[in-house]
Amino acid sequence: MKTLAFALTLLAASSSFAFPTCTQLEAQMLAQVASVEPVSETQCRVKMAWTGNWMFNPSYVCPLDIDEASSFGVITSCNYKVGDQIDGIVYRNVDGNPAELSQY
Repeated sequence: MKTLAFALTLLAASSSFAFPTCTQLEAQMLAQVASVEPVSETQCRVKMAWTGNWMFNPSYVCPLDIDEASSFGVITSCNYKVGDQIDGIVYRNVDGNPAELSQY
């Protein structure tokens, strides 16, 4: 009985530390550039066309929804033009605005 109580206590303690609190939502993506809009001198908002070979893999621990990337696009460098392929990790703070989605 003591062994069972110890095992349950150990399990409860380890499961509470299994997943850290999310500070950012993330996803890995690959898509085609549909539009590029300047946001500042060095950054642009890139919207994606989910056609052809595309991929969107949300993080298992802190997942980002594909609807945010589809609706608001991604803030990144202005090195893209329509038709280019964009890939990488996209993220935003948990308490941030979905329009603040950025790319690593």
